[in-house]
Amino acid sequence: MSDRAEPSGSDIQRSVASKCNDAAWALIEQPGLNSTDIAQLLMLAATARHHWHEIGNPSNVAHADLLFAWALARAGVAGASVVLADKALSYFGESGSIWEQAFAHAAMAAACGADRDAEGFQRHYSRAEELGAELSGPDADYFHAAFKTVSEVPGEATS
Repeated sequence: MSDRAEPSGSDIQRSVASKCNDAAWALIEQPGLNSTDIAQLLMLAATARHHWHEIGNPSNVAHADLLFAWALARAGVAGASVVLADKALSYFGESGSIWEQAFAHAAMAAACGADRDAEGFQRHYSRAEELGAELSGPDADYFHAAFKTVSEVPGEATS
């Protein structure tokens, strides 16, 4: 007999959410995704979002919305991307940490780019760039790896 306790349902969901989250970010950081990569990215981000919405705290949920918004933008699904990026940006707004604000503005820039909203794109891209310049260490590394995939031209494919 083992003295080790079986993982709970929420522990399993947390593990799945975390693994899907990490795998989705790894794809977001890759330039030039093909259709198979985009499909995989959407499945991973949607799965992570589902599980975080089931068992996560409000911050986990906002991070999952941000991830899924970015994935949708990479796939060119503009409307839904804008809705979720706006939701994440509203959560992190001025009260989130610098890195969370940087990511939220970058996701909103990606969403506005997919939506061909040049003014929104420029506003959020510039703010993400400013906030990203304040980051250091691993936060800066993670941010810049993802941010480099946001096209500098709204409406230009980032996949």
